[in-house]
Amino acid sequence: MATSGWFSMSVHALALLAQNKDGYSSSFIASSVNTHAVFLRRVLKRLVEVGLIETREGRDGGYRLTRPAEEIKLSDVYKAMNLDRALAPSPAEPNPMCPIGSGIRTVFGTIASEAEDAIVGVLSRYTVADVAQGALAAGILSK
Repeated sequence: MATSGWFSMSVHALALLAQNKDGYSSSFIASSVNTHAVFLRRVLKRLVEVGLIETREGRDGGYRLTRPAEEIKLSDVYKAMNLDRALAPSPAEPNPMCPIGSGIRTVFGTIASEAEDAIVGVLSRYTVADVAQGALAAGILSK
């Protein structure tokens, strides 16, 4: 399982890669994300495994998108990161003899599932290209 921070790092990396069809090195991407390249490579590895990016070896190696940014929905990225659910159940086992404890997991699971569906629904309305364009427009270097 990845952590929730992996999703935002993935979107950042993909938006950056959308700017250059030839791609970038992990070091360059890490400098944009402002994290260590070794850590970022773990995130990028997951994106390679699910086919959102590919890697090239050698002197001019690096990472690049496998399809246009307009075709990569944020919900695809979210699902690819195999994240823990946004509303995970308590790690403590509820007391089955308690009137609330005996049913809390069932009702909470229903609510959490509905919330997860809403998250995926919103993310499916946006693409990596949307993020890249928005970031370019909002960035201080573009003003």
